[in-house]
Amino acid sequence: MIVSGKIKDFVNKYFLESMQRKLMATLLLIMMVPLLIFMLVSTHISRGAVQSSEITSNLSRMELSQSYIEEQLTWFDNFLFSALVDEKLVPSITTIDNITTTNSFNIQSYIQDKLFALYNANENILSVSLTSYDDKRSYKVERREFFVTNMIGTALQRTGKDSMFSVNSTTGTFTFSRNIYRFEDQKLVGRIDLNVSFDFIAHIAENLRSNEEESIMLVDSNGKLLFALDENNEAATKDLSANFKQQHETNYFSLNQDYYFFQEMMDEQIVLVKVVPEEVMLIGSKHIKQTGLLILIISICVTVILSIIISNQVAKPIVLLSKKMELVEETNFNVEIDSKRTDEIGILQRKFKEMIDRIRDLIEKDYKREMENRDAQFLALQSQINPHFLYNTLQVISGMALKKGAREIYEMIQRLGGMFRYITNKRGDLVFVWEEVQHLQNYLYIQKVRFGKNISIELFVDEQVKDAIIPLLSLQPIIENSFKHGFETQIEKGILKIDIQKVFDEIEIIIEDNGMGMSEEVLQQVKSKLSTDSYLYNRSIGLKNVDTRIKLYFGREYGVEIMSQQAEFTKVMIRLPFQEGSEYKK
Repeated sequence: MIVSGKIKDFVNKYFLESMQRKLMATLLLIMMVPLLIFMLVSTHISRGAVQSSEITSNLSRMELSQSYIEEQLTWFDNFLFSALVDEKLVPSITTIDNITTTNSFNIQSYIQDKLFALYNANENILSVSLTSYDDKRSYKVERREFFVTNMIGTALQRTGKDSMFSVNSTTGTFTFSRNIYRFEDQKLVGRIDLNVSFDFIAHIAENLRSNEEESIMLVDSNGKLLFALDENNEAATKDLSANFKQQHETNYFSLNQDYYFFQEMMDEQIVLVKVVPEEVMLIGSKHIKQTGLLILIISICVTVILSIIISNQVAKPIVLLSKKMELVEETNFNVEIDSKRTDEIGILQRKFKEMIDRIRDLIEKDYKREMENRDAQFLALQSQINPHFLYNTLQVISGMALKKGAREIYEMIQRLGGMFRYITNKRGDLVFVWEEVQHLQNYLYIQKVRFGKNISIELFVDEQVKDAIIPLLSLQPIIENSFKHGFETQIEKGILKIDIQKVFDEIEIIIEDNGMGMSEEVLQQVKSKLSTDSYLYNRSIGLKNVDTRIKLYFGREYGVEIMSQQAEFTKVMIRLPFQEGSEYKK
């Protein structure tokens, strides 16, 4: 009775009468009971659960790796197919009567350039060969050298328009082949072959392997090794082809305390294999007991600490800090924060205060930088004078002085003078649309005189937009690109269309020419420069300048868009909001 009374007194004094200790004891019970139950149950079910989980995980990763490899193989197939879409390819490998030495040299040079372009497209391409059935020749690029071989006898011809995939187990490579048919009569005239190393899957194999003891390899349908991530791979010496056929539905099997996961590809010609040792598969179940015990000990310590900190030191300062955050959320950056504490809460308070001060400084610096950037861009644009344009204009004026009277020269000089006055006399970067159009007409007059009947210009301006505002020199730099890059080498008559009109609450300006256009590669480069802050690309500097100034004044949802097709057209669309210019011109 005396002992039980002392225990009761101890419990009442140190636990029941103390809220902090009751909270600590409650948290300990809440944490310990589930963990103890978990440890007892997990010892019975962990092995099967971990094994099933590991199998499912590895099968999923194998399927994902299979899709990656098939995407790469599809890329090589599509890349080879794209080589056939060439109107010069069939004539170059078809026998032509009375061919001259020069033409023969040109054809061979074309084939050599064609094969080298394919060879250099990917570092894993080992060789590219082109076979001509008409003149019985084989052209090949291998090890950065070009070979021409005369075929002896009749070459083996495999018909069909689909790609042909084959594997060479000796060299660890694969080949994509496609037949070449003449369009007019669908006659089989040749074949093109792309020989590729399986090393392209190395990075996929690295991502697939989650443990150093695991092995990743690629074998053919007979189980012969094509690629292995590790040089010393014992699994590569085993014949696995029979197991692949038996376990075709499950895609895995167990052999000699190792688990083999596999995925068949390309009509079962190649097989991706992952070998996982049994101890690696079941290592999770061995750690569950240790982890559970460690978690139990840590949980007890953390629970004791948290019960004390939460009640005395955490809740109150966090509430105060959250109120300060609400003030900052209302754009009040002048809040006072007490950061005298030296613990994590104190660090949080000091960092939050430093963040507020830095945000305030960054806002001020960003505003100044934006204003300086706008001024610098405008001054840089004003100082731009295209020497090429001045040279051609002066050439026209001097030619007119020799051939015609002074009236035309006077008109040219007046137009040119009006352009310079417009550029140099403006005191701001925003002008009326009618002013920009008037300047543009002076520029177009000079170009019209220069090109004469070789150019046709169509200009339409919506009456509703004449009094709207637009950044200074938004049109000339873009139209100048049409003359410089579109019409300089144009043989046919050039057509330039300029359409300025109001569309809902916006001004839409479309500038289109039928000049030389741009290739897809150049077009993507120009679009990339428009989306960055770079000015290094000479063809897009005018577009970039106009796009940047429109975004600075009106927002990032407005600006310049460009579309083009080589030897067809180039179209530039400018979008900006419709705003009356009276308040800007006061």
